[in-house]
Amino acid sequence: MLLCCLLGNKQVLYAQTHADKDIFLGVNVRPSYVMPTHGFYNGWNPSGSPIRKGNTFDMQLGVRPGERGAYQGVGLAAHTFFEPESIGNPATLYVFQGAPLVSFAESLALGYEWNLGLSYGWKDNGVVTVSPFNVYISIAALLTWRFDGYWDMTFGPEFTHFSNGDTKFPNGGTNTLNLRVGIRRSFKPAQAIITENVFSAAADRKGIEDRLSYDLTAMGGWRADRTIDKDGLHIFNKAFPIASISFNPLYSFNGYFAAGPSLDLMYDHSADLLVSEGSILGYPSFLQQTSAGLSARAELKMPVFAVNIGIGYGLPLANRTRSSDMKALYGIFSLKTFMTRRLFFNVSYRLSSVLYSHNLLFGIGWRFGKNYS
Repeated sequence: MLLCCLLGNKQVLYAQTHADKDIFLGVNVRPSYVMPTHGFYNGWNPSGSPIRKGNTFDMQLGVRPGERGAYQGVGLAAHTFFEPESIGNPATLYVFQGAPLVSFAESLALGYEWNLGLSYGWKDNGVVTVSPFNVYISIAALLTWRFDGYWDMTFGPEFTHFSNGDTKFPNGGTNTLNLRVGIRRSFKPAQAIITENVFSAAADRKGIEDRLSYDLTAMGGWRADRTIDKDGLHIFNKAFPIASISFNPLYSFNGYFAAGPSLDLMYDHSADLLVSEGSILGYPSFLQQTSAGLSARAELKMPVFAVNIGIGYGLPLANRTRSSDMKALYGIFSLKTFMTRRLFFNVSYRLSSVLYSHNLLFGIGWRFGKNYS
């Protein structure tokens, strides 16, 4: 259904003689440097050797619309870290979107591309990868060279993050720096690369009310928990439910960028567990496990998708028995997939103290207001 939505979008990437969509096929190779974010990658693993290199091969099917530079689609990737017994050789199904932003010539432009998906096939090594499934997030800065009306070549640096979103511990995750090289074949010829003018000011005279929209989003998920007391570290790999509601007014500065505050309410059934000698004795009240946060959000809007990021601070609705990572700074990364102009599916990744994964949430949202775009 998502692919049909993507390929059915009426906006096109390159200026063409036909205004209908243009489908492309692409392949990429991404040799990787595995970042030593955990001792496991420095040799504390069954092989006894550092793990520093990896590689990814993937195929993409996408659509490039006509009068805009943005493109989107789905991809299938195979990963290796040359340690199948310790890490596995996972595969990923993902969605992607990108756009050329700065043009150096008709056939050369610099832009970005992000990927978001679900990877499967990880080995349980009890240290950094303990779940067969891990979320896959990737962002790349890409040079695109049009060397023929049908062919593009892409090249650039990329950062990739794999994590289970704290659904199970330990969750060391895997982070890589990649050098990405790819080639794409379009089914319709086009000469010049069209760039998105994301840095431009609004060209109209719309008033404040016409530029305001209001996103109401309800989400749910689960996470594991861990506590440290006088007896040491205790890990509870149970599915503790989490629910969240956010209300985010957004002011559109132009057709691409919007920003505004967000009120974020979150209930976390794993918060402030009553623990003794590694056993759960009970749970605090509902209000003690619920926090209210205020965050500043910025949103990049493109066809079909919108990427929303933010940073905020949360406080409990009632006094807690101990300190919690909910009473702290938090970061938010959300991807909205618009099924209509107002209804969107939301995937949200929350970080506690802005640095550490806290949860992964899925939900539905509705955009109120003038819906400026």
